[in-house]
Amino acid sequence: MAKIVLVANAAWNLWNFRRSLIELLVQEGFTIVCAAPEDGYQEKLRSLKGLRFVPLRRLTRKGLSIWNNLHSFLELLRLLRHERPDLVVCYTVKPNIFGSLAAQVAGIPAIASVEGQGYTATASGLFRFFIFLLYRLAFAFARRVIFLNHDDRREFLQHKAVKAEKTLVITGTGIDTEYFKPAAPEKHGACIFLFIGRLLSDKGIREFVRAAALVKAELPQVRFQILGSTDEGNPASIDAAELQQWVESQHIEYLGYTDDVRPFISGASAIVLPSYREGMPRVLLEGMAMGKPVITTDSVGCRDTVEDGINGFIVPSENAAALSEAMFQFIRLSRAEQIAMSQYSRYKAVKKFSNDRVLPQYLRVIRSALRSEK
Repeated sequence: MAKIVLVANAAWNLWNFRRSLIELLVQEGFTIVCAAPEDGYQEKLRSLKGLRFVPLRRLTRKGLSIWNNLHSFLELLRLLRHERPDLVVCYTVKPNIFGSLAAQVAGIPAIASVEGQGYTATASGLFRFFIFLLYRLAFAFARRVIFLNHDDRREFLQHKAVKAEKTLVITGTGIDTEYFKPAAPEKHGACIFLFIGRLLSDKGIREFVRAAALVKAELPQVRFQILGSTDEGNPASIDAAELQQWVESQHIEYLGYTDDVRPFISGASAIVLPSYREGMPRVLLEGMAMGKPVITTDSVGCRDTVEDGINGFIVPSENAAALSEAMFQFIRLSRAEQIAMSQYSRYKAVKKFSNDRVLPQYLRVIRSALRSEK
């Protein structure tokens, strides 16, 4: 049976976002090799039946050093020449670029998956021009390029980074709607707004905190929780001192980081993600699958999760006042209206974003790429 190598910038990424696809591919008889830098999650990956993990020593999520990136490319090239897979599937920015290029040199077909633009989305114009130039070079050789939303696809086409006939949109990476499902209803108490994600400025974390202050000034009983960690080395990350200041202000409750978000989602009234840009925000999809209304921004990726006023609210990006008003609007809803939003969130998650809807699309793309090679 065919061998497939999956490449990402973190073992955490493969474990959290690709596990269901990996298990499906193994079930379908494919030999699977996962390649990523070690970050602790490689042991979880190694526990999966039918999978082999190969650590990448040179690939880093950040860093613009030409020398280091050259070494990343050479490392991927050595890996592919050693493994000789039938197909390479790349995720995240650097693997998409260097993995696709290495696959071309090694004579192996590749699929690239653009799941947001990462740090390139808010970079300077010159840097973005350079990155799209690299994408254009790399994607000239990719068999297919997958996007999670139509906005990102449109932007890549405008920059001539990929040919339209190579592209397709698959909305998300798939959500296990049996794992993420509504819990038994709890006694209705104080309204709780929950932010989940890395504590980055472009995730809208500061807008969330400012909105919390505005709401609590009028309704002090409303609670605001943050679940996630800082991202050391990321220029967009808040620092520990700022986080501590938020906690001391008593506007927010900091919950730390967890591998299992379900108990926290279950206890929340609504999930809030005021992000500036996403591929397809998984935290919102997980919240929706658990029957939670969501409040998010009218930005790339985010807007695709919400039907405004039906399963949540959409607000302008980088606007704490508008965010607080949406929170007030949610609080003013009757309990029956809030429950209707919850039910529609669950319906939408199952209907559009579940593993049952999404994973067969990935499987068809992979099988098509393999057939094209023969």
